[in-house]
Amino acid sequence: MIHKLLESIATSKLLTWLTISVIAPLDRRLLLFTNGRISLTGSTTLLLITIGAKSGKTRHSSLPGLFHGDKIVLLASKGGATTHPGWYHNIVKNSEVEIISHGTRITYSTEITEGEKREKFWLWLLEQWSGFAAYQEKAAPRIIPVIVLSPK
Repeated sequence: MIHKLLESIATSKLLTWLTISVIAPLDRRLLLFTNGRISLTGSTTLLLITIGAKSGKTRHSSLPGLFHGDKIVLLASKGGATTHPGWYHNIVKNSEVEIISHGTRITYSTEITEGEKREKFWLWLLEQWSGFAAYQEKAAPRIIPVIVLSPK
């Protein structure tokens, strides 16, 4: 019962707005300053560095990334929004990214999963946090992309 309550709070419109509009911008700066060692939002938060799809400028995004062996799995949920996050468009244009996490900076190649592979990782993500299902419901009819990062 407490898990469901916490999940409903975590996926609420207010907390989603606060996270995207207030906490994430602060967290980006903190992660960059501490080389990924300290985050406002938890130990799975990492700093994703992409090249802007339109601007060509370096972009930083703080977001949860879950390690799956030597890979990182990202969910382009944008808190359940009906549009993709900006960083998603950046990786579509340029599939090489950098991740800063726990004091390291590593280059990764990205794969936007599809079909059975997406389903496998989607189910794995739901095992990690069932709240992702609420994001998918809010995002409908958009299918939230699951991205797998592999170290280069």
